[in-house]
Amino acid sequence: MKRILYLSILTVFLVIMSTTTSSAKELANNNGEITLTVAKDDTRHIEHGHDIEPDRPVTPRSIIFQPAYAYLYNDVVDISFNESIAVVSVTITNESTGEAVNSETHSNPATLSIDLNGESSGNYLIEIEADNTCLEGNFNL
Repeated sequence: MKRILYLSILTVFLVIMSTTTSSAKELANNNGEITLTVAKDDTRHIEHGHDIEPDRPVTPRSIIFQPAYAYLYNDVVDISFNESIAVVSVTITNESTGEAVNSETHSNPATLSIDLNGESSGNYLIEIEADNTCLEGNFNL
């Protein structure tokens, strides 16, 4: 009888802890770094015909420098640039409605802050275009 009671209490405890942990993970998506990836770039794709074979030389690859990083904190998107870029266009789109909630063009920015307070909660797409490079990332408000 004690064993059944012990297992019941342990089960309830584990269920409560797993619910608490998953809620914390969901909240973490609202603040932190926005992962940006290069979009619209065919030069990074290795076609199937270019697989490594014994009689073919290896195609050298290197780490691609990312010109910008984006962060979300309290509904404000901060973008920092690692190099001087002449013209930068930033567009933020609400993915559920398709509406561009913010679109800006800047000359030689070092950092940008975009306040999204007042926007509805949901999934958003950020696009940063600069010097023939397009970076994209998704985040939640």
